[in-house]
Amino acid sequence: MKSFKLALLTITTALFLQGCGDDNDGSSPTSQPDQSDIDTNIVGFWSEDGINDNLSAISFMSDGTYVQVQVNNESLVEDPDGGLEWGTYSIDKKTGKLTTTQLFDKNGDMGLSGGLNYVAHVVNGKLILEVDENENGTIDSNEQFAFSEIKSNGIIGSWSLDDTDDDELIGVAFLDDSTYVHVQVDADLSTTNPENGLEWGTYAINPSTNQLTTDQIFDSNSGKGLSEPATRYASVTNDEQLILDVDDDSFTFLRSAVRSEIDPQMLSGLWRMAQGNEELVTLSFLDDGTYVQTQVTGPTSSRGENNGIEWGKYSLKANNELKIDEVVYDDNGTSGLSDDVFRTLQISGNTLTLGVDENDNDVIESDELYMFSKAKSENELGIWKARVGELDDELVIFGFLGDQTFFHIEVDQELPYEYGTVPLAGMDWNTYTLSNNGLFTLGQSLYSSTGGDDLSFYYQMNIKVEGDKLTFIGYEDQDEVQNNDGEDVIFDRQ
Repeated sequence: MKSFKLALLTITTALFLQGCGDDNDGSSPTSQPDQSDIDTNIVGFWSEDGINDNLSAISFMSDGTYVQVQVNNESLVEDPDGGLEWGTYSIDKKTGKLTTTQLFDKNGDMGLSGGLNYVAHVVNGKLILEVDENENGTIDSNEQFAFSEIKSNGIIGSWSLDDTDDDELIGVAFLDDSTYVHVQVDADLSTTNPENGLEWGTYAINPSTNQLTTDQIFDSNSGKGLSEPATRYASVTNDEQLILDVDDDSFTFLRSAVRSEIDPQMLSGLWRMAQGNEELVTLSFLDDGTYVQTQVTGPTSSRGENNGIEWGKYSLKANNELKIDEVVYDDNGTSGLSDDVFRTLQISGNTLTLGVDENDNDVIESDELYMFSKAKSENELGIWKARVGELDDELVIFGFLGDQTFFHIEVDQELPYEYGTVPLAGMDWNTYTLSNNGLFTLGQSLYSSTGGDDLSFYYQMNIKVEGDKLTFIGYEDQDEVQNNDGEDVIFDRQ
């Protein structure tokens, strides 16, 4: 089966929250929802309904992690069922069966760690969590728990610390009832470390100065969080970054657990996976409803047949499912998106998470997630597609990246994409320089699948960017540049 041969996503810092149901032992099956097409897109920040002065909340992240917090007795610091649970999860897209594995569990008998069968789905905007607590094989009315979404708005929502290791958890959430939650777990995952755990309290922000003040209700992460004496200021930038200034330090948090329905406009553009200097893995979604995937992995001296490009048509289905409708061109072997498997998409800020059901069990598991970052789209940077009618080739693309490299893709108009045109169907990836006067100069060749016929046959090249239009001019005369021997091609930003 085809699968992405990429660096797998490891657990990232995420934000959190939620809980309900006891961690009792048992394995009896529960009844499943009757709907033939249920909404299993549970990514989001949810707070349990009807809990009054208690705390019960959960965050399901698009990277396959969740954080659950629970305090059942207000002001009781030693509450044995109060605290934090952090782990990974997967959900069956057909049945809603929820499977979890705990990384850190310090909330007694509460949460999702009890070995019971859980079912989760979204109905009319609410998260419904079902658990057969009495193990009688059915879901009784008192075994269904409803959660309302805490929608991101200003400081409201859940946030993850931007600069932290993948095996640590540092997050803060601000709820719309003037309460906050802070969670922290270090890489050792020790439940006996007093600094690992949950802090819950109330907060207020001075509208004039942005000074943040807090009062604690429950605190099991002593020495961390927002309970230590300090002067703090909180501000939100572009609704995506939370800046906490604490005395002489500044901390940046990014939104997490944002539930959103993906649309083509959100997807549009160039997304890149973090790889080595000699590797290039990107996904580009174009305005015409097609996608382009590039794959260059492994050191230059030992690259295999799974490198190259793939181009096809896609559509978005319910629950953020990515459907590949047609593969038009494919020369990257067993890599890419050309296999008929279940895939999902999530976008949080500038991060795209692609889920691929590689073992074909209708569940996206934590080791089947791939994370891409949105490439900059300014000046020449970003993804550009030649206008229809500009060239005989069916697809011509430039992708300029922030590391002073670019890839150039051409696919001939007619099958079987044989030799005979220049450049050939395929991709070349190079370093480049672009001077202030628009002179475009090739640098080191990093990869080529065009048989050596690429942009290097031009004597001189110029690029001019005007907003969302890029004009490429290539001069073919090898002796001198003349005003009438340039080939102009207009590209549109995607």
